[in-house]
Amino acid sequence: MSALRRSVRVRLERGEFAPVLELAAADRRIVRVLVSLLYDPDELVRWRAVSALGHLAGAHPDLAQPLVTRLYWSLNDESGGIGWMSAPALGEIGRRAPRLLSQCVRPLVRYLDEPFLLPGALWAIGRLAPAYPAETREVVPEVALRCVSTDPTVRAHAAFALGAVGDGRARSALTALADDERPARLYEGGRLVTKEVREWAGEALSRLQAAEDRANEPHTPRH
Repeated sequence: MSALRRSVRVRLERGEFAPVLELAAADRRIVRVLVSLLYDPDELVRWRAVSALGHLAGAHPDLAQPLVTRLYWSLNDESGGIGWMSAPALGEIGRRAPRLLSQCVRPLVRYLDEPFLLPGALWAIGRLAPAYPAETREVVPEVALRCVSTDPTVRAHAAFALGAVGDGRARSALTALADDERPARLYEGGRLVTKEVREWAGEALSRLQAAEDRANEPHTPRH
């Protein structure tokens, strides 16, 4: 492991993103290092590399722009180097720097039929929701279908995505998860968090209700 890669990896282990951005501004090799860390053996390091790429896109979009095509390519079987962290990375880049991804939500839907990529694609859709509200609402039916998966990880990621989108059409799919006590781990707030599927679904339902409440709030006319 190179000294540069080791330095960046230690920062990610500690959850220190600001120093990584400072390094990237001075040394463009940091971008390649972060991409390589999407394949790190440590799951938390992989996810924090996703976060770091998002922060990088927000702070230095010129450095992140070339990554978009590369990440999409890595999702393609023909690339020979498929990696399921590419979808989350695209989602985080799109959330932090929406203008870098002109078409991002609909292309991710095709990967909802790929078991290896499914959790990451669902997570990406959830992260993209604030930046692309209309586009993510369009894919709610496809995401809701994943709530009937037998895999608790898929169910939890689908709940996470549906809660982030905040579309009432997802209510019945989320309610159906109320009895699923199996644990599932998601990356949230810079940490890997384990909760029961029903807890993830309950949080998503709360977010749906909050979104509906905001939509129903009376608007005070401006004078």
